Amino acid sequence: MKKTIKVEGFIYNRKRDEILAVRKKDLSWGLPGGEVARDETMEEALIRVIKQEANIDVSVANLLHCWERRTAWEHVCTFVFRAFPRGNFIVPKTEEIAFRVKWLSVPLADNLLPLEYSSLNLLLDATGAHYDHCNEFPANQ
Repeated sequence: MKKTIKVEGFIYNRKRDEILAVRKKDLSWGLPGGEVARDETMEEALIRVIKQEANIDVSVANLLHCWERRTAWEHVCTFVFRAFPRGNFIVPKTEEIAFRVKWLSVPLADNLLPLEYSSLNLLLDATGAHYDHCNEFPANQ
């Protein structure tokens, strides 16, 4: 069974009530993030993947949510951290980044982001971590 640790960044603009979202390879929207490499911490991975996906530098704050999914072929743990852009951040205006990175209103983002968050209010109001799991493969097999 393949084991994977993933990280995602929850970047929220309180003044505009918007969330930074990125377009994934399957053209769905999600939070910026990706896999943690063997030789890096979750914080280092999050800083790296947000830079790769959105071309912005961030500082990582607290853990908000952990989502665990286990099937017969894989075991994936995704950790969602609150992150803040460093400096005066506006989404870069290159064509590639403009297609892939958007500020979405909370109601729109709530409809477009994956179901594992159940509701963005869970992340907006979080002061500590929330743990969720989906066991599609019984542990005793």
